[in-house]
Amino acid sequence: MSQWSRSRGKVKQVVMLTAAAGALALAPAALIVPAFATPDQSPAAPATVAPATPVTQAPVTTAPPVTTAPPVTTAPPVTTAPPVTTAPPETTAPPVTTPSLPKPSEPDDGYGPDGYGPDGYDRAGYDRFGYDRSGYDRGGFDRSGYDRWGYDRWGYDRWGYDEHGYTAHGCARSGADRPDADRAACDLRRARPSTGSAGS
Repeated sequence: MSQWSRSRGKVKQVVMLTAAAGALALAPAALIVPAFATPDQSPAAPATVAPATPVTQAPVTTAPPVTTAPPVTTAPPVTTAPPVTTAPPETTAPPVTTPSLPKPSEPDDGYGPDGYGPDGYDRAGYDRFGYDRSGYDRGGFDRSGYDRWGYDRWGYDRWGYDEHGYTAHGCARSGADRPDADRAACDLRRARPSTGSAGS
């Protein structure tokens, strides 16, 4: 608003100065000539006043609004990163290889790949059928099924008597059978000749 009023004031001053300059330019000619002229005794002719030139005002042009430039923003200073220094490559020492020593050869123990020696027994002393050199298996029974004391797995000797002297039917070796003995089985047993096998 203040710029607009100042520009209008300037325009008015220009117009006024132009009008005053025009009047001053014309006025001396009219005033100076009669002052230096000799007085004429003749009747003075009526003075004709030159018509004043109309003062034309220059068209008022409004100045465009002043646009203020945006404030200049200075860019921040560019900070350069420090140069990257790469570490030198590490040199690794080659792996140390220890020389492989030859495996000492085991002494030959006389047993074949199947685990049995030349006599047919393994390292524990049993043959391929599970009997030791005395003829007994791991349970302590021989090939006939009797232990070292002559009894089988059920507790009877080769003649069919247990350690108390009785058969499975209650028959006694001495002839004095148990009260619950099977009399027919005992009589049949005594009637057969003894063969030395179990049950006879």
